[in-house]
Amino acid sequence: MRYSPRRSLLLSASIVLGLALFAPGCRRRAPAPGSNDAPPGEKIRLRLWHIMNYEGPREVIADAVKRFEAANPNVLVEVETFENDAYKQKLSIEAAGGELPDILFTWGGGGLAELARAGKVLDLTDALAAEGWRERFLEAPLDFCTVDDRVYAVPVDLACVPLWYNAELFARHELAPPRTFAELLQLCRELRAKNITPLALGNMKQWPGAFYFIYLATRTGGSELFFDAAARKPGAAFNDPAFVEAGEKLRQLVDANAFSTGFNGIDVGPARTQFLNEQAAMYLMGTWLVARALEESPEFPSKMKCIAFPAVEPFDRLRPGGGKGDATTVVGGVNCAFAVSRSCENSEKAAALLRFLTDEQVGEEWCRIGRIPALRVGDEALDELPVPTRAALDLLRAAKTIQPYYDQHLPPRLAEEHKKTTQEIFAGTLTPAEAADRMEKLAKETL
Repeated sequence: MRYSPRRSLLLSASIVLGLALFAPGCRRRAPAPGSNDAPPGEKIRLRLWHIMNYEGPREVIADAVKRFEAANPNVLVEVETFENDAYKQKLSIEAAGGELPDILFTWGGGGLAELARAGKVLDLTDALAAEGWRERFLEAPLDFCTVDDRVYAVPVDLACVPLWYNAELFARHELAPPRTFAELLQLCRELRAKNITPLALGNMKQWPGAFYFIYLATRTGGSELFFDAAARKPGAAFNDPAFVEAGEKLRQLVDANAFSTGFNGIDVGPARTQFLNEQAAMYLMGTWLVARALEESPEFPSKMKCIAFPAVEPFDRLRPGGGKGDATTVVGGVNCAFAVSRSCENSEKAAALLRFLTDEQVGEEWCRIGRIPALRVGDEALDELPVPTRAALDLLRAAKTIQPYYDQHLPPRLAEEHKKTTQEIFAGTLTPAEAADRMEKLAKETL
């Protein structure tokens, strides 16, 4: 199986419209929403799984489900929520055993493509064409849910990963946000000299630390190198010098004592708390952080500002023109989307539920809780975004390219290897060159 992204990744100046990224897949179609009633006295049951299990997103989804049930009194939606990593494991097990829920949460990308190829999820393209449903979505996030020109999931959330910093702390210590990687290293040394943790990081689950590697690789070699390596294009490989250089830069941050003490054994929650409790100056994390901050430390968002990840100076020794990745590029993607299982016995009702999960009210409420909607909303709704989220949205608007998370873009087996090898670079148990060679070896076997 080969994952082949669409290559047009330009973002427009109006809310991230031109982004495109997708993989091939099968074409089983879901019927358009319609009547699919149960026998008198019985209710249709739909099982819905998702990971939006904290205050804000949880309530928005629950309210949409209630509205759907009120409009469809013969349907009962059984909702089950999971933690991020537990969900990934359970989804993999249930997909292999054919026990997927009727409606399942997805991030799009390679994981969705694998389910589509295996015939595990329904093609929603024709359902989206009915009654202008497709027009509710921004094209950028919808493309993340597209497999071989067919749509297999509907997105709710669009996210990016800025470098957040405590503006009040920076002002108090007369510090400036870093513009380059060299400035970032120097800033980390200065903060350590003041007994302040420079960068909060909890890398026990591996994906938070992977953000650093992705940014450093993108800044060093550009996004095209990653897409070419994933597509197995001649001359592109995961052991390219740019990927090795990214690992070397990662080690420089470790050697500068940039991260939380014991970061590889800390989960993401304690690291977030460290930042929100002003025990760390900066935090590289997705825009979902704002919703978490509003719940856990309501006063702190007023101190939050963000910048794009610092630029990396050119490294001409890598190749002519190397090390010149666009400094506006942001790492990001879809962080909440829903697909319908092929085993669903009431696909019409499931598709109807998806309409409620992606209606205008959800888009507006998504803004109010601090997250960027994948849905088209009016200016009044965007004005409801918290100030930190609007700043992150500005980074998205300014970006020429969005670099998808490696672990969502790549097929699951290679995605896991990427996270594991990156964690080992952090730990010093693999050299950057060894990690790159392991990635390339597995890529040859799986792509």
